[in-house]
Amino acid sequence: MTKETHLPRAATPESVGISSKVVKEFMHDCDRMGLNMHSVMFIRHGIVAAECAWAPYRLDIPHTMFSFSKQVTAIAIGFAVCEGLLSLDDKVCKYFPYSSGDPKLDEKNAKVTVYDLITQRSGKNISIFTTNNEKNEWLHNWLNAPFNSEPGTKWNYLSENIYMLSRLVSKVSGMSMTEFLTPRLFAPLGIETPYWEKDHNGFDAGGWGAFLKTEDMAKIGVCFLNMGKFDGKQVIPEEWIKLATKRHLDAVSPVFSATQAYGFQLFIQPPERGSYSFNGLYTQFNIMFPQYDAVFTCTAGELREGDFLALTRKHMPAAFLDNTDENPEAFAELQAYEQKIMNRMPPMARRYPDSEAKINGREIKTTGRFNASLLGSGNNFMLSGRAGQMNSIRFHFSEDSLTVEWREKNSPKAEIEVGLDGEYKFSEIQLSELTVPVASYGTWTEENVFRLTVVPLNMAQYRELTFRFLPGGFVHVTSRAKPGFPELFEFYIQFNGIRTNLPLHYLCKGFGTLAGGFVLDPNFYGKIK
Repeated sequence: MTKETHLPRAATPESVGISSKVVKEFMHDCDRMGLNMHSVMFIRHGIVAAECAWAPYRLDIPHTMFSFSKQVTAIAIGFAVCEGLLSLDDKVCKYFPYSSGDPKLDEKNAKVTVYDLITQRSGKNISIFTTNNEKNEWLHNWLNAPFNSEPGTKWNYLSENIYMLSRLVSKVSGMSMTEFLTPRLFAPLGIETPYWEKDHNGFDAGGWGAFLKTEDMAKIGVCFLNMGKFDGKQVIPEEWIKLATKRHLDAVSPVFSATQAYGFQLFIQPPERGSYSFNGLYTQFNIMFPQYDAVFTCTAGELREGDFLALTRKHMPAAFLDNTDENPEAFAELQAYEQKIMNRMPPMARRYPDSEAKINGREIKTTGRFNASLLGSGNNFMLSGRAGQMNSIRFHFSEDSLTVEWREKNSPKAEIEVGLDGEYKFSEIQLSELTVPVASYGTWTEENVFRLTVVPLNMAQYRELTFRFLPGGFVHVTSRAKPGFPELFEFYIQFNGIRTNLPLHYLCKGFGTLAGGFVLDPNFYGKIK
């Protein structure tokens, strides 16, 4: 483990050239639009000007990274290239010789280079919808996958390409990518060595699965802005920063903007915008503004990324001031709004003592649907050993508290405290390979209907479980991840360049609800024993 250090903090945003007024307006707009924000941080000249986490989320808890992980993997490749361990022109087959028995497949496999992987042009036809991370050997998945285009010709955004980069780093260094990066990146930046999800053989997932704090993300952005320097020392080689931020592809799939270019696992905005970004699913961003020496960082559980990016364009670079004149009134309003966000509370619970007495301490034995888990599908689907089959649920009510316990596969018994008095209760559980801190609250919505809301503080999605207690001891459980599969399905369509009008929006919602309710986030039944 490396020792954590912190970026300096400004006395006021204005003291480093950031507008308190615009920052507050940005946060207010996020709330006005109902965006599920978790944290934001504004940095200028390497100094944190403003930061905030929406309760119950916290800035000091590492957050799951989806495609933001890809940028960290690309940095690992940068170190390997600059140290002469491999070359961008190297063929992948040099390190992973393989014969599939199909000459045409082997011929194309032999053409794929490291450069093709890092620019998302392997040509492979593979995705989370065609593979099963729980059952398959991931390296052979990629090697055996067919091609839908010639290597090096077509941009196609695949997490599996970046997993292959992780495997390459391990191959040439003889250690895991996390171990490789610790003395080169994490320690110099004062980032505690992060947890990174792994495959069955202990190799880091690469394309997803790193857990970073908001400030960890920001430090990487600051290092990029300073051409690889941090705290006066060269951390990432300058030649790699120049190469990574170069426009390697001038027009990629629209992904909310038809005019952006692509570097090494980062998106480059048009010159008039003057920014580039590290992007991750569910609105995880580092947006770097080199001409203003500024970084904007955020985590969230929000799939309306197009709407969010429109907000960033509205408020940035407007937030960056040419002068540093103080504005005490605006700063006071920002502080008040931050306090409001950081102290949000859940609603007071309704109590039905007779209903509670009927189920108190009794086991609810469920049908154990295979994917029924507290984890959202966005995380659980990518694990090498998934949780799920949520069963053996018990409610333990007392006069002023509630404890809920249950079991999932590949996991020990989970037990959480649940707030019933207008406050969150906090717990920590283990699901599959993940340690998950949670905030929970619950309420009776009707005499025989109890709604349990559990917010994993290091995840993008939260879970709402509605227990309907029926005659004869039967229980129907409606399980909703928020955001859920309907939103994810619509995001997938938008990501691939299809704008969703109102009819298509409702079609996505209908299909997503149906698919999610039966497969990805299934409802399930149980019986009180």
